[in-house]
Amino acid sequence: MVADDNEEREERKADGTAGKAAAGVQLVEDLVAQVPGFEDAYESHVFNQDEVLSHVFFWDVVQDTVHSYLAEGDPDGPDWRRVLAFLEEETRRRVPGAIEVIVTSFLYSLPHQGKPGYGIEEHLGPAMKESYLQLRPWYRAETPDDAGKPEA
Repeated sequence: MVADDNEEREERKADGTAGKAAAGVQLVEDLVAQVPGFEDAYESHVFNQDEVLSHVFFWDVVQDTVHSYLAEGDPDGPDWRRVLAFLEEETRRRVPGAIEVIVTSFLYSLPHQGKPGYGIEEHLGPAMKESYLQLRPWYRAETPDDAGKPEA
Protein backbone atom coordinates (compact mmCIF):
# COMPACT_ATOMS: atom_id res chain seq x y z
CA MET A 1 0.00 0.00 0.00
CA VAL A 2 2.82 2.43 0.85
CA ALA A 3 4.47 1.77 -2.52
CA ASP A 4 1.22 2.62 -4.30
CA ASP A 5 0.88 5.84 -2.27
CA ASN A 6 4.45 6.82 -3.13
CA GLU A 7 3.88 6.13 -6.82
CA GLU A 8 0.74 8.25 -6.78
CA ARG A 9 2.61 11.12 -5.08
CA GLU A 10 5.39 10.90 -7.66
CA GLU A 11 2.84 11.03 -10.49
CA ARG A 12 1.25 14.13 -8.94
CA LYS A 13 4.65 15.79 -8.60
CA ALA A 14 5.38 15.06 -12.24
CA ASP A 15 2.15 16.63 -13.49
CA GLY A 16 2.22 19.58 -11.06
CA THR A 17 -0.86 18.67 -9.03
CA ALA A 18 1.03 17.95 -5.80
CA GLY A 19 1.59 21.65 -5.17
CA LYS A 20 -2.04 22.49 -5.86
CA ALA A 21 -3.29 19.69 -3.62
CA ALA A 22 -0.95 20.83 -0.84
CA ALA A 23 -2.17 24.42 -1.23
CA GLY A 24 -5.77 23.22 -0.87
CA VAL A 25 -4.91 21.29 2.27
CA GLN A 26 -3.04 24.31 3.63
CA LEU A 27 -6.10 26.48 2.94
CA VAL A 28 -8.30 24.11 4.96
CA GLU A 29 -5.83 23.94 7.84
CA ASP A 30 -5.43 27.74 7.91
CA LEU A 31 -9.20 28.21 7.84
CA VAL A 32 -9.65 25.82 10.77
CA ALA A 33 -6.86 27.56 12.69
CA GLN A 34 -8.10 31.10 12.05
CA VAL A 35 -11.89 30.77 12.10
CA PRO A 36 -13.25 29.22 15.29
CA GLY A 37 -16.04 26.71 14.84
CA PHE A 38 -14.65 24.38 12.18
CA GLU A 39 -12.58 22.17 14.50
CA ASP A 40 -15.19 19.44 14.96
CA ALA A 41 -16.02 19.33 11.25
CA TYR A 42 -12.31 19.09 10.44
CA GLU A 43 -11.69 16.27 12.91
CA SER A 44 -14.70 14.36 11.60
CA HIS A 45 -13.60 14.92 8.01
CA VAL A 46 -10.08 13.65 8.61
CA PHE A 47 -11.41 10.66 10.57
CA ASN A 48 -13.85 9.72 7.78
CA GLN A 49 -11.57 10.46 4.82
CA ASP A 50 -8.19 9.44 6.32
CA GLU A 51 -6.80 12.67 4.86
CA VAL A 52 -7.83 16.22 4.05
CA LEU A 53 -9.87 16.44 0.87
CA SER A 54 -10.16 20.19 0.54
CA HIS A 55 -12.99 20.28 -2.01
CA VAL A 56 -15.03 17.81 0.04
CA PHE A 57 -14.38 19.71 3.28
CA PHE A 58 -15.49 22.94 1.66
CA TRP A 59 -18.99 21.54 1.20
CA ASP A 60 -19.27 21.72 5.00
CA VAL A 61 -17.71 25.18 4.97
CA VAL A 62 -20.41 26.44 2.59
CA GLN A 63 -23.21 24.85 4.60
CA ASP A 64 -21.95 26.16 7.95
CA THR A 65 -21.29 29.62 6.53
CA VAL A 66 -24.76 29.92 5.00
CA HIS A 67 -26.40 28.64 8.19
CA SER A 68 -24.46 31.24 10.18
CA TYR A 69 -25.55 33.95 7.73
CA LEU A 70 -29.16 32.89 8.22
CA ALA A 71 -28.64 32.80 12.01
CA GLU A 72 -29.53 29.10 11.96
CA GLY A 73 -26.13 27.71 12.76
CA ASP A 74 -24.60 26.40 15.93
CA PRO A 75 -23.86 29.37 18.22
CA ASP A 76 -20.37 27.94 18.68
CA GLY A 77 -20.00 27.40 14.94
CA PRO A 78 -18.08 29.60 12.53
CA ASP A 79 -19.19 33.19 12.00
CA TRP A 80 -19.97 33.86 8.34
CA ARG A 81 -18.26 37.29 8.44
CA ARG A 82 -14.99 35.77 9.59
CA VAL A 83 -15.20 33.06 6.93
CA LEU A 84 -15.75 35.62 4.17
CA ALA A 85 -12.95 37.85 5.48
CA PHE A 86 -10.53 34.91 5.61
CA LEU A 87 -11.48 33.70 2.12
CA GLU A 88 -11.23 37.24 0.71
CA GLU A 89 -7.68 37.50 1.99
CA GLU A 90 -6.82 34.09 0.53
CA THR A 91 -8.46 34.98 -2.80
CA ARG A 92 -6.27 38.08 -3.06
CA ARG A 93 -3.19 35.90 -2.64
CA ARG A 94 -4.14 33.87 -5.75
CA VAL A 95 -2.26 30.75 -4.64
CA PRO A 96 -2.85 28.01 -7.23
CA GLY A 97 -4.71 25.17 -5.58
CA ALA A 98 -6.20 27.37 -2.88
CA ILE A 99 -7.92 29.68 -5.34
CA GLU A 100 -9.41 26.67 -7.15
CA VAL A 101 -10.93 25.44 -3.89
CA ILE A 102 -12.36 28.86 -3.07
CA VAL A 103 -13.87 29.35 -6.52
CA THR A 104 -15.09 25.86 -7.37
CA SER A 105 -16.03 24.60 -3.92
CA PHE A 106 -17.12 27.76 -2.12
CA LEU A 107 -18.28 30.44 -4.53
CA TYR A 108 -19.80 27.98 -6.99
CA SER A 109 -21.78 26.35 -4.18
CA LEU A 110 -23.32 29.52 -2.75
CA PRO A 111 -27.14 29.59 -2.90
CA HIS A 112 -28.89 30.71 -6.05
CA GLN A 113 -31.66 33.27 -6.20
CA GLY A 114 -34.73 32.18 -4.28
CA LYS A 115 -32.82 29.73 -2.08
CA PRO A 116 -32.22 30.24 1.64
CA GLY A 117 -28.98 32.11 2.10
CA TYR A 118 -29.15 33.94 -1.20
CA GLY A 119 -27.91 37.41 -0.36
CA ILE A 120 -24.66 36.35 1.26
CA GLU A 121 -22.96 37.15 -2.06
CA GLU A 122 -23.66 40.84 -1.39
CA HIS A 123 -21.12 40.60 1.42
CA LEU A 124 -18.26 39.18 -0.67
CA GLY A 125 -15.12 41.28 -0.81
CA PRO A 126 -13.93 42.67 -4.14
CA ALA A 127 -11.60 39.79 -5.04
CA MET A 128 -14.20 37.10 -4.35
CA LYS A 129 -16.93 39.19 -6.01
CA GLU A 130 -14.82 39.32 -9.18
CA SER A 131 -14.55 35.52 -9.24
CA TYR A 132 -18.22 35.15 -8.34
CA LEU A 133 -19.24 37.34 -11.28
CA GLN A 134 -17.16 35.17 -13.60
CA LEU A 135 -19.09 32.13 -12.37
CA ARG A 136 -22.49 33.86 -12.51
CA PRO A 137 -22.27 36.65 -15.08
CA TRP A 138 -26.03 37.07 -14.97
CA TYR A 139 -25.92 37.97 -11.27
CA ARG A 140 -25.92 41.75 -11.79
CA ALA A 141 -28.92 41.46 -14.10
CA GLU A 142 -31.03 39.60 -11.52
CA THR A 143 -33.67 41.32 -9.47
CA PRO A 144 -32.67 40.75 -5.84
CA ASP A 145 -34.88 38.26 -4.10
CA ASP A 146 -35.19 39.10 -0.44
CA ALA A 147 -36.63 35.65 0.38
CA GLY A 148 -33.19 34.22 1.09
CA LYS A 149 -31.84 37.18 3.07
CA PRO A 150 -31.99 37.36 6.82
CA GLU A 151 -33.75 40.33 8.32
CA ALA A 152 -31.49 43.15 9.45
